[in-house]
Amino acid sequence: MTGVAADAIVIGGLFLEQARDLWPFYLAGVLFAAFIKTFKWDRRIRASLVRYGKVSIPIAVAAGLVSPLCSCGILPVVIALSAGGVPLPPVLALLITAPLMSPDAFLVTVGQLGWTFALWKLAIAATVGLSTGFAADALVRRGVLPASSFRVEKMYGESGKVRPGFEEIVHAGCFSHAGEPGAVVDRESRLRFFLERFGDMAFLVGKFLVAALLIQAAVTYYLPVNMVEPLLGRKSALSILFATLISVPLPLPQLAAPAVIKGLLASGMSQGAAMAMLVGGPVTSIPAMSALAGVYDRKAFLLYLGVGVTASLAAGYLFQLFHG
Repeated sequence: MTGVAADAIVIGGLFLEQARDLWPFYLAGVLFAAFIKTFKWDRRIRASLVRYGKVSIPIAVAAGLVSPLCSCGILPVVIALSAGGVPLPPVLALLITAPLMSPDAFLVTVGQLGWTFALWKLAIAATVGLSTGFAADALVRRGVLPASSFRVEKMYGESGKVRPGFEEIVHAGCFSHAGEPGAVVDRESRLRFFLERFGDMAFLVGKFLVAALLIQAAVTYYLPVNMVEPLLGRKSALSILFATLISVPLPLPQLAAPAVIKGLLASGMSQGAAMAMLVGGPVTSIPAMSALAGVYDRKAFLLYLGVGVTASLAAGYLFQLFHG
């Protein structure tokens, strides 16, 4: 047997071991997400954001925490809300909360990292979302930020056609009309609709988890402790800063992050650095940042980025203080 084949067998065994431990949390999260979509709680929450003033900020945070608003991702959701007239503060609150926490991500975090990490991340997501929303509201009232910061013209060319790169946003499934590309079609049978949404969410969550578990298995097998500890280990005073800087460009979705971080913890990463990456990775990836910068006002983008980096650092240092 070749060395590559032997390595693949060991990594496959590690993958199956982690998948066995995680599948109940995966199934529970997907079922809950499909239930929310079937009874359209996400649409009711979105409608509430337009009607209420400052109360819309806590509503937006609650929406980000408890509802998988859209299987096509949070960016199309907030762009559609902005195009529909929702003010900037609740939009930013939702935008920064949703990537951090959802019911399925909470259960995945419990399964991979335990209740302490999951509950801390839940509290951090709520705190960051509320802080961002009310900070944006104060800046809007002082004239520092425009009321919407949404540049819809960026999505369309002079001919009125969608610019390249924005097709998925404009035709996002949750906001297309029936018959348009990607539309979510209501069914007479609620059970059929539920099963279709269950399939959608199972595929969406599953593809991230499979990739993340494979990465985790490879990290656990290949990455020696003496490579992780100098930068991200308990003895490094700058471990949390390094973890934050690494997480900023890293496209690490909230569903994939716990498995990857579990592998790094096994290789010597500190508790605080793990929390910093758990918060920073989902919020500040370069693909999401580039899309946001193209559609929203520069000041709104910088506020989002600054809050994301600050939240990652603060979460890491606080978690290290109490659980390091």
